[in-house]
Parts: sequence; C-alpha cells; structure tokens
Amino acid sequence: MSSDKRFEIDAILGEEFIELIDSLEVKDEFEKGVYNCIICGDKVDYKNVLIVFPLSQDEVGFVCKKPECVVNYKSSESK
Repeated sequence: MSSDKRFEIDAILGEEFIELIDSLEVKDEFEKGVYNCIICGDKVDYKNVLIVFPLSQDEVGFVCKKPECVVNYKSSESK
C-alpha cells in the first residue's frame, strides 16, 4: 500500500547554504566533518545534507538526504 503523504521543505542551494551555515557559526566545523545526521548518524557534508534545523538556541542539527531520514525527521517534527 503506498502513502500519499506529502510535505513541504523550504530549500536553499549552493552559496545560500554556505551563507546559512556561516551565519549559524558552524561552517568551519561542518567542513571538517564534525556533524552527523541526527537520524542515521552518517557524517553530513555538502553532497548529502538536506535539512538544517535548530536543536536548541545554541545548537544546529542536520539531516541527510536519505529518504528514510527525511521521513523520520518529518514524523518526529509533527509530534
């Protein structure tokens, strides 16, 4: 049985993403490979990151582009 659930994700690309992580003061650590997907634990980088979100006032979380990670993130966000 297939699901017709759909959700919207605001997207930024390329230079805008770099500006975002720089403004969040995590660019250097991101480029060093410090961050992991909050769902699966894989390292995130420019090739596989899909979602950036606040974990707390001082922390940023990332979700990779694996479909199951995106779905799990969206499911946990709606709870």
